[in-house]
Amino acid sequence: MRASLFFLVVAIGATTAELEDSCLACMCYVSSSGCVMPDSVCWNTNWGELCGPWAITKPYWTDADKPGGDYYTCVADWDCNEETVRAYLARYVGNPHASCETYARTHYGGPWGANEDYATDYWHMVKDCLDYGLFTLPPSVE
Repeated sequence: MRASLFFLVVAIGATTAELEDSCLACMCYVSSSGCVMPDSVCWNTNWGELCGPWAITKPYWTDADKPGGDYYTCVADWDCNEETVRAYLARYVGNPHASCETYARTHYGGPWGANEDYATDYWHMVKDCLDYGLFTLPPSVE
């Protein structure tokens, strides 16, 4: 009995917080004004090119280990977009008890900008989406 309780405690302690679909959906909702594949898959901002419904960049995709093998093919595909976001966050969110706030801030601010004002502003929009149920699940998670 003592050994099984030990293994149960170890197994529970080894689990990690999973990125919930609602959090992922709200990040998509905020990143693309409603979680849609943009008509023009990529667009330029004053700090670089953003692509797909989660508004990812090529360095973000690279940090996610280049899912799909080709950046522009990946960002035009719902499943590859989701795979990119999940892989990026798995790489940079090491807290086993991470909340949606941590995931959202890291998604938008990167591993070194998660505590910046712009990441806080992004988190507040994601939180509003969660609080008011503004999202619909993207095709890749339905």
